[in-house]
Amino acid sequence: MNRRARISRHHVPVLALVLAAAAGCSQGGSAPAASNADLEPDQVLADSLIGAWVEAAGGLEAWHDIESARYTITTVWYDSTGGIRRMRPRRVEYRKVDGVEQTRIERPEAEGLYVQTFTGSEMWATLNERLLEPGIRAWDESEYVGRDVVYWFGLPYKLYDPGVNRRAGRSEDGGYEVRVTFGDGVGLQSGDRYFYYFLDDDPWPEQVHYISQGRGEESRARMYWDGYTNVGDFTYVISRLYRDTEMNPTRELRHDDVELNPVLADSIFQRPGS
Repeated sequence: MNRRARISRHHVPVLALVLAAAAGCSQGGSAPAASNADLEPDQVLADSLIGAWVEAAGGLEAWHDIESARYTITTVWYDSTGGIRRMRPRRVEYRKVDGVEQTRIERPEAEGLYVQTFTGSEMWATLNERLLEPGIRAWDESEYVGRDVVYWFGLPYKLYDPGVNRRAGRSEDGGYEVRVTFGDGVGLQSGDRYFYYFLDDDPWPEQVHYISQGRGEESRARMYWDGYTNVGDFTYVISRLYRDTEMNPTRELRHDDVELNPVLADSIFQRPGS
């Protein structure tokens, strides 16, 4: 289902959805366990906006029902004229084991096939089935990219993970801004900051911005989301398009070929030689 069709199904003013989600939060609905009485007003607003997004996307059950997945994330780079300069697909295999998320990513490059694996407690990488060593970029980034490909695929559901801090307010341009930060030790870059922008009549975010840890406002990356589709009850974003301050496209990330709950052999998550 494309984004326009999905909005028509849920074409309810977002304020009404916010109020409904806030009620669900206080009654043990899909929002986090903390009650509204324990939260500041900007936290209640943030959870209500995200709750409206989650409900429009099918509810938290849609994410909880996923035990494994396969999907392709393709990165597209654009030149200064808006033409495609380069495309790079990554094939992701993902599973949950006793509540721990594990990933295996295949990434073809000119020098061969990289595989990056993160099990929640260990990470490693191979090139053409040869185990690499720490200090090599593909190895060192295995945990970061493993978390990253799940974070974006699992939105909005991942925003309720432990250690995710959510606050919201009215945006200067109208609508709402939800600001997301992370507790100490949450992920490899707990200093990253994300900003989700919602319009008054739409439970789906129109834009998502982020600023990497240690960087300032001048580095803010702007993503424009285009297209939602679903497999069963699970909804995901088809395309995230990065634009510069002059609105020229610079990079795009596309999700394709999504398969939910495939049988994944334990062996593909085992360290070579173990």
